[in-house]
Order: sequence, then structure tokens, then C-alpha cells
Amino acid sequence: MSYMYKLLLVVAAMWVAQLALAYMQAKRFQADLKALRMQGTCAVGLGGKRYRGGRAFVAVTVDENEIVVDALVLKGFTVFAQSRKLSNYIGFSLDDIISGNRVGVDEKRKVREAAVMSAQHIKDHLSRLEQGEKTGREN
Repeated sequence: MSYMYKLLLVVAAMWVAQLALAYMQAKRFQADLKALRMQGTCAVGLGGKRYRGGRAFVAVTVDENEIVVDALVLKGFTVFAQSRKLSNYIGFSLDDIISGNRVGVDEKRKVREAAVMSAQHIKDHLSRLEQGEKTGREN
């Protein structure tokens, strides 16, 4: 085998390994989300830039009063990053998170952006449900 062929084989093996590890990371995050969805209405937001500081995914779960009961964050540069509990947002309302006045001041910007996006997704979903109830439509 030539040197170039061996190099291409190693690069291909590393690429396949990276794909497999990314798949396993996604499955772990989905399992964590499944536990959140059991607690109430849940949404995931994305914050940050892909190549400038990385991205963060924040999942927020609210109860029927639109108060956050649980939250997770997934951030990191590698496929070994795992989700962790995001306790700074628990107990706050969706409006508090969207306004950003008092919530998450200790978190990085990408985490705050992702939390606002997930809160906005939930708010939009609940308003669509409310509109459906007013018009008699089912979603």
C-alpha cells in the first residue's frame, strides 16, 4: 500500500468514528429530553455561532403556569460534551427569560440566547394552542 492510500484510510476511519460519536451524543441528549418532556411543555433553543465560541442547546420545560420546572444545557466543542442541569432558570416565568432582565446573568451569551429561543418557542406554541381553543380548531 502506498503512503497516500494509508493516509486516506486513516482519515476515513477517523471521519466514521466522529460520525458514530456524534450519533451517540445526539441519542444521549434525546434521552435527556424525553425525561424533560414528561414534566411539562418543553422546547429546545440554539444559541451561539458555529465557529466563534461554539453553540449551545438549551431545553426548557414549563408547567401550566408558564414557570420553568427544569432546564438542560448542552454545550462544548467535542462530541464528548454532555447535557447538564441549568438551575439558573428554574422557578422563573417565560416572560422573565424572554426579557432577559433578571435571568441567566451569570451564563454565557450563547446559553442566554438559546434559553430565550426555547422560551419563545414555548410561548408561541402556547399562544397557538390558545388561538385554536378560541376558534374551536384542534391542532
